[in-house]
Amino acid sequence: MKKALLHLAIISLLMIAQSCVDKKEKELSFLTFNVWQEGTSVPNGLEKIRDVIVETDPDVVCFVEVRNYKNQDWTTKIVDALKETGKRYHKGYVGGDVSFISKYPLENGMKVFKNTDKGTVVNYNVNVNGNMILVSGVHLDYTYYASNLPRGYNGGDPNWKMMDDGKGKPLPNINLDSIRAYNLKSTRDEAISSFLDSVKSESNPIILMGDFNEPSFLDWTEKTKDRFDHNGAVVPWYNTKKLHEEGFVDAFRTFYPNEMTNPGITWPSYANEKKSTSWTSLADERDRVDYIFFKGNDMEIKEVFIVGPKSSYVYDKLETSSTNEEKFLANHLPWPSDHKGVLARFLFTFKK
Repeated sequence: MKKALLHLAIISLLMIAQSCVDKKEKELSFLTFNVWQEGTSVPNGLEKIRDVIVETDPDVVCFVEVRNYKNQDWTTKIVDALKETGKRYHKGYVGGDVSFISKYPLENGMKVFKNTDKGTVVNYNVNVNGNMILVSGVHLDYTYYASNLPRGYNGGDPNWKMMDDGKGKPLPNINLDSIRAYNLKSTRDEAISSFLDSVKSESNPIILMGDFNEPSFLDWTEKTKDRFDHNGAVVPWYNTKKLHEEGFVDAFRTFYPNEMTNPGITWPSYANEKKSTSWTSLADERDRVDYIFFKGNDMEIKEVFIVGPKSSYVYDKLETSSTNEEKFLANHLPWPSDHKGVLARFLFTFKK
């Protein structure tokens, strides 16, 4: 009996050991990059975008504001430009203004949110040596830009103008019910619901990234209510909160849990050879609106970076304040966008 038990124990240990051997660790990096009208907003924008990709060397990139002007496939153009530098990427584009490039094959591309005039959601499978990762790229509705309200500006309805206090200065609206109702007039929540419906049965790891045009509930907190012209507003921003409730993890805010020391500003960025990119010249509209979220087992965050310059516009002037505790990549390059990018590196434990 003892010999039989010993034999079973040895077999069990061998099976566990074999299982450990079969699993392979793989580090992969993901970049979300709003390229500001596919680089046309700055001189030599395509080349500048190419240089950012070469410098940061991501495995997967989600591009936002892909327009395909003059019926030219922009994603093909950036892949060809990268190929000339020795970088080889697969490309994926199925409509809307979001596309992907990847060092690994992109499969089963699908446009998830159909209202492309008011946002894009696109899903792909990244095939990493037979292991699948679902990547989703989003560009959410930019209208009803509710974070302008506490700063004393309209958010696209009825216009983008300042709400004048009668003395030529912004008049903040910090009524929480008003901010929430205005925010939900956009299609951002419908787009995120479409994404969540599309992945509800997904068993593979999920990476969601893009430009949300909406801040995070983890950033507009009691601690930050007197910063960045929040003017006392503490806002449970709908879409980041909804993702959190559905088990999605904000890579940046998990890696940098202190919203005071690490605000993670991605908008409005300095852009090379351009005047101010700010839409609120008499307010501080700095926000984190570009994200990488993830969900799944057998993956962990290794590093998270802001990609781009440290400078952002504050009252129409450049500042680098509140950036000292964050890691930057490509901040020395001529920057082609009004948004900064976000790059996250993950360690995956694959079965193959």
